[in-house]
Amino acid sequence: MHETGLVLAGIIISSVAMAIGIGGGILWTPILIFIYKLSPQEAITTSLLIQVAGLGSGTSAYLKARLVEKKLSIIFFLVALPGVIIGSFFTINLSQQTVQMSLGVMAMMLALLFVYSSEEFDNQEENQYRQTQLVRVLPIPAFFGFIMGFLSLGIGEWLIPALRHRLRLKMARAIGTVIPMMFLLAIVAAGIHYLLTKTLHLNYLLWGALGTLIGGQIGALFPQHINERLLKQTFIYLMTLIGIHMIFQSI
Repeated sequence: MHETGLVLAGIIISSVAMAIGIGGGILWTPILIFIYKLSPQEAITTSLLIQVAGLGSGTSAYLKARLVEKKLSIIFFLVALPGVIIGSFFTINLSQQTVQMSLGVMAMMLALLFVYSSEEFDNQEENQYRQTQLVRVLPIPAFFGFIMGFLSLGIGEWLIPALRHRLRLKMARAIGTVIPMMFLLAIVAAGIHYLLTKTLHLNYLLWGALGTLIGGQIGALFPQHINERLLKQTFIYLMTLIGIHMIFQSI
């Protein structure tokens, strides 16, 4: 039963994550804590390891679709890397209540961010951005790299609005650019967390990873065929529901 649940969760979470450009940790970590009764440290480590599989699958799909801005992806990876490393060392003493509250607050902030990023750029040319515009985006991966290492949350949630509204990338290309970056960062963060916790729930990892491999291919098809407004609204509703639930559970 646990195996089936993990595979189904992997397919659903990875499909959603690849479709709207999130890392999946904000969904995996609560499931592993509440349903599978892992400690926050174990849940974060397992979440990151599972995400490696899903993000790797999504990266492959987006590369095949030629939706990855490779130069931007590498730049964002290098900028976020120090934060991911530092954040990973802050997880060891986290309480379950702290994890739940932090996840809830971050989810609500994400929903609000997308609500206020309401401009549409469907008629804009892609990739017509200046160097100064790129520099203004770099603090986002620099800071949220720390959050990824700290709570296993993705950076794409925060970076995609900037790619859309500052660099004028279309939704599918913005998502395709952040997924490979998060894949590489998830490998680094998962390795550090494993070395620190020395814990590996292999059964959860294998079944969850199987689901994410499937979902990664499915989710990468959505941005190319689904209306951008629908994707954005789905993201807002999902983050709002998760945020309310996490905050309520932590009180």
